[in-house]
Amino acid sequence: MSIKKKYDGIIFDLDGTLLNTLGIYTHIMNELMKKNNFPTHTIKNYREFIGNGTKNLIIQSIPTKDRNEKLTEDLLSEFRLMYENLYTQHSEVYVGILEILEELQSTGIKLALLSNKFHDLTCKCANHFFPNIKFDHIIGQSDIHKKPDPKGILDISHSLKISLDRLVLIGDTEVDLVTAKNAGIDSIAITWGFRNEEKLIPLSPNYIVRNSNDLKQLLLDQYVVL
Repeated sequence: MSIKKKYDGIIFDLDGTLLNTLGIYTHIMNELMKKNNFPTHTIKNYREFIGNGTKNLIIQSIPTKDRNEKLTEDLLSEFRLMYENLYTQHSEVYVGILEILEELQSTGIKLALLSNKFHDLTCKCANHFFPNIKFDHIIGQSDIHKKPDPKGILDISHSLKISLDRLVLIGDTEVDLVTAKNAGIDSIAITWGFRNEEKLIPLSPNYIVRNSNDLKQLLLDQYVVL
């Protein structure tokens, strides 16, 4: 597989793409479920719940008959507090990812993060897990930014002064690919995250990558570093 054009900027999703956070989400959510006398869920369940923001994760985790806005907002506040205290635990960078980021950074290509994790927590995770990577722009979920709304991509394009046709988004869930499509940019689907290939194929990403070695080759074979 070879890339068809040279990109000037690469936008990465965080959870499930660069960082395996399934453990921390499972730990926190099951603690909240037990605290409220709700059934807990398996890692496999949470893998499916993740992707559309923390609020959606919480709604999906609560039994249908018990769902209401006040409970959701209360659990959202508790989740955020717990995550702030535990974000360095139960999470790890996927194998090969740090090397890819370091080599991309050495080429001078612009690197950005676009996540549906709360913005402040996205920044904290970037600083902790990728201390040597200087992302040129980081956007997490806020009142004005939430995938699949394309505003995050449009703002990154404007901030980095890179036209949309020279940007590509790399992500692991349907919402990432829809976000790229909504913004009119190319997308690369990776299959080591929270969705399997069968879930991603219908979204028609420009490329599908199954391991970090293939991603490295796809992204870096256009640069002299290889």
